Amino acid sequence: MDRWLSKADRATPCWFGTCCIAILCWAGAGGVPAFAGEVDLGVGFALTHESNITKTSDPRADRTEQLFAGLAYEERSAELYARLVAQVERRHFTRDTFPDDTGYFFDGTAVWTISPRQFTWTFEDRFEEVNLNLSSPDTPINRTRTNSLSTGPEFTFAVDPTNMPVIGARYGRYDVQEGGGDNERYSIYTRWLHLLSAENTLSLNLVGSRIYFEPPALYTDLSREDLFFRYESLSPFNRQTLDAGTSRVKQYGGKGLDGRLFRYTAELALTSESRLFVFLADQFSDTYSDTVVAFSIPTLPGIQGEATAAPLTGASIAAAGDVYRSQRGELAYSNRFDPFGFTLQGYVRSVDYATLPQDYDEIGGRVSLSWLFSIEAQPYALAQYMKRSFTSACAPLCSGEQDTERRIGAGLSYRLSRSLTLTAEAGREQRQSNVEGGSYVDRRAMLLLGYSTGPLYSARSRR
Repeated sequence: MDRWLSKADRATPCWFGTCCIAILCWAGAGGVPAFAGEVDLGVGFALTHESNITKTSDPRADRTEQLFAGLAYEERSAELYARLVAQVERRHFTRDTFPDDTGYFFDGTAVWTISPRQFTWTFEDRFEEVNLNLSSPDTPINRTRTNSLSTGPEFTFAVDPTNMPVIGARYGRYDVQEGGGDNERYSIYTRWLHLLSAENTLSLNLVGSRIYFEPPALYTDLSREDLFFRYESLSPFNRQTLDAGTSRVKQYGGKGLDGRLFRYTAELALTSESRLFVFLADQFSDTYSDTVVAFSIPTLPGIQGEATAAPLTGASIAAAGDVYRSQRGELAYSNRFDPFGFTLQGYVRSVDYATLPQDYDEIGGRVSLSWLFSIEAQPYALAQYMKRSFTSACAPLCSGEQDTERRIGAGLSYRLSRSLTLTAEAGREQRQSNVEGGSYVDRRAMLLLGYSTGPLYSARSRR
C-alpha cells in the first residue's frame, strides 16, 4: 500500500500541472463554459455465492456481499463533449476466503473546443483493476489496480476547404500497483487531412513518442515512430477506418523493432435491425495503448492511431512493463427482431512480447440472447468460450501451457419501479488446463438490487 501511495504522490504533480495548463489555455481563449450535462446517480447491493471462489482443483465455497455506489455524467455541446462513470465498491467475503477490500473505477473522457475547428484540448483517464498473470485464474489475488492518463492540445489549420494540417501533443502516464510497468510518455504528432467528400477523409499521419519506464520494468526508455495513411468513411449508418503504415520501436542504447502498422475498424448497418462489427489489427502495443482508446471525432483520428472503437470481446490484457506485437481479428453480428435480440461474437489474437516469456495465441467467442418479455421483465442468457495457448517461446515459465475456459449463464432482470431493478443470475464456469492444479469448475448464483436515477448509470459491479 505504501508503494502504491508513493506512486500516486509522484503522479499527482504531473496531473495537477497538466490540468492547470489546460484550464489556463481554455480560460485565456474565452472562458470556461458552464456545465450543462446530465447526471445519474445510483447504488446497489449484490449477494453472490460461488462453489469454488478460489478457482482451484480443491474447491472452496464462499459468499460475497458487495455494496457499490456511483455516478455517470454526459454532456454534448458546441464547447464541450464529456462523459464519465465513477464508482466505489466495498466487498466482504463472509467466510474470509479473501480479505475484505474496496475497489474503485473511473472512466472519463472530455474534449474542450476552445476555438471551433482550430483548437481543442482532450483529457482521458481510466482507473480499473486488471489481471496480473493471464495464465492464472481471475481471482482477487490475481488483480492489480492501474491508472491510464492521456491529455493534450490539438491545433488545426485550414489551408483551403479540403486540406487541413494538424499539429498536436499528448502527455500520458500509466501507473500499476503491482507487477511493475509504470511509465510516462510524451507524444507529438502531425497530420495532413484531405477531405475527399463530406463523409470521406484521407490523411497522412506521423506520430513520435518518448516513453520512460520506471523500475522494475524490463525496459528503461523507448522511442516510437508511427507513419501511416488513414482512410475514414463516416455516414449516418456506417463507419469505417483503415490505417496502413509502419512502426519503429527502439530502446535507447538497444536494438529496434520494425514492423507493419495495420488497423481496420468497421461498424455497418446491414438492416434497420442488424449490425456488423469488424476489427483487424497488426501492430506494436503495450498495456497503456491497449487500455486507453483515444477519443476520435470525424476527420480527427486518435493520437496513437488506435482503433476508434473498443475491442468487441474485451480481449484480456495483463499489467506488464513490456512492448508486444499484437495481431487481432474480431467479428460481431447483432440482430433484434422484437421482442428478441441476439449477438454473436468471435475473435482470434496472437501476442508476441519483446522480452517477457509470456507469448500466447488466443481464440474465443460469445453468444448472448435477450428477450423483452414485458416492460418490467427481461430474461437473458449467454455462453462464452476461450482457448489460450502459450507458445514454446515462453519456456520455462509456461512451456506448452494450454487453457480452455467455458462459461454459461442465464438471468432475469425485473424492474420493480422506474428506478429500482432486481436481477437474478446463475451460471457455471469451467477451466481445463494441462498444468497440474489448473483445472476447476465454479458454479455461481447472484442476486442484485440496484437503484439508478437514469439510464446513464447502471448499478452493477465493475470488477
